[in-house]
Amino acid sequence: MLTNIHVKNFAIIDEADIDLADNLNIFTGETGAGKSLLLGALNMALGARTLKDIIRADAEYALSEVTFTGIPEAAHRMLEEEGFFDTDEVVISKKLLSNGRSVLRINGETASAGFVKELAGCLIDIYGQNEHQSLLKKENQLSIVDEYAGAGLESLREKVKEQYKKYSELKKEYENLNDDEQARKRRADLLEYEINEIESAQIKEGEEEDLKDRHKLLANARLIMEGLGEAHNAIEGDGRASDSLTEAIRALSRVSEFDERLSAMTDALSDIDGVLSDALRDINDYMESLPDDSRELEETEERLDLIMKLKAKYGASVKQIDSYCEKAKQELDRLSDYEGYTEKLKSEYAEAEKLLAKECRELTKMRKASADKLGEKIREALGELNFNQTEFKIEISEKDSFSQGGMDECTFMMSMNPGESVRPLQDVASGGELSRIMLGIKSVMAGKDGVGTLIFDEIDAGISGRTAQKVSEKLSKIATGHQVICITHLAQLASMADSHYEILKQVDGGRTRTSIRRLKEADIVNELARLIGGAELTDKVYESAKEMKKLADERKKEIRS
Repeated sequence: MLTNIHVKNFAIIDEADIDLADNLNIFTGETGAGKSLLLGALNMALGARTLKDIIRADAEYALSEVTFTGIPEAAHRMLEEEGFFDTDEVVISKKLLSNGRSVLRINGETASAGFVKELAGCLIDIYGQNEHQSLLKKENQLSIVDEYAGAGLESLREKVKEQYKKYSELKKEYENLNDDEQARKRRADLLEYEINEIESAQIKEGEEEDLKDRHKLLANARLIMEGLGEAHNAIEGDGRASDSLTEAIRALSRVSEFDERLSAMTDALSDIDGVLSDALRDINDYMESLPDDSRELEETEERLDLIMKLKAKYGASVKQIDSYCEKAKQELDRLSDYEGYTEKLKSEYAEAEKLLAKECRELTKMRKASADKLGEKIREALGELNFNQTEFKIEISEKDSFSQGGMDECTFMMSMNPGESVRPLQDVASGGELSRIMLGIKSVMAGKDGVGTLIFDEIDAGISGRTAQKVSEKLSKIATGHQVICITHLAQLASMADSHYEILKQVDGGRTRTSIRRLKEADIVNELARLIGGAELTDKVYESAKEMKKLADERKKEIRS
């Protein structure tokens, strides 16, 4: 559930902090007051791309922060998989800076926009003003049927997806069969050459790094020898450091018996003398071991060149080169017994196609059963939205080809008037009707997706009177099991609110500001009167508003009893 929205420096909103309630939350306001800004700020927090122009004038940043509680299990799993702290409260925030950069966080930790969008899909369902158009796409209609069917169909769909992948790979291989014997022979010769080139090289994992280190040493052997010689002369040359150190130790030894501190100094110098002797031995050993063989340098360079050549031809790493070699051997084996390989491939391809067809038929059968039940549920829901004597059905038909989603095509069919045959939804429904149809579908699907919060923006577009009343009752009914947030301009919808918020635009000190506040009982009646009335709000209008609110409260009790 969305419990809080905090917005700062977002367009004409200085700062707003909105605590939301369970059930039905209604937002109203004058045209141009900034109702769409609230949805824009919410979308910004949930990962939508937002232009820096939205930052309020003279501000350095815009901030949108949303808080969810009662996190569904699917969201918990996503958070855990991405390494976010698992909690029953999730705070998502986005800060958009004036330089165009933005910072997106989940519970204080940086998150990617892609992950936030995916997570938001488990937390909230936003129905915008133009979303009803998505209902006309057949792939979306099929997704609704699949979602309604539940886990059983989802499991079968995954099996179909896996089988389709196997089928597609075999189909591609089968279609690439080459009947040209001479071309196959040329290919076999090339494969033999490549396999021999890779195997004869005998490249080992980590060899290139070792060779580079060795090459660095060999290429700089002269400079290393010069440096070692200078160090050796500094210790053992004229004015030998070791002799000077020995004299210093002898001098201190003669007087160390007079003070313990002098004895400690003597011991320290003795330790240094030991370290110096060890260093001198190491220098001598290194000088003796340093190679002086130009042939080894040439061989190292040749070996590195060979490795680079093989990497350029067969893969960027030893693992990739070995993988290429293994695939080349498999292809060569197939070419060596091409007839046997062809027969085996044909058999495997036919079997994969047969199994895919079988699983697709099972998927179709399950979808048709789901479509029949869902179609009837939607028809009943539409009746509650003042679609009287309409017919609604869902047709599942098979396409001519396989896909990873099966072979099915889905069409929502509807008849708006008695005696008319059902036709595809896009042929019979207007934009306003589509909005109500989508509301009916969402009311049926509300218990299927696990999403706790539903947002409807201008769901009431193009409706009034009895139809508006029906829509308000449907929203109230959905709100018994979900948190519903609705932005509206109709009094019928606003009167059914469990929590009513006013979005108000004002000019203060030469600047325009939008504020959002939760209305108390008396203020609710005033706002309903504004929605009902025209330019002049008379006593009769206020009485009508009071009566509307009273009847709405009574109707809510009936709906939810």
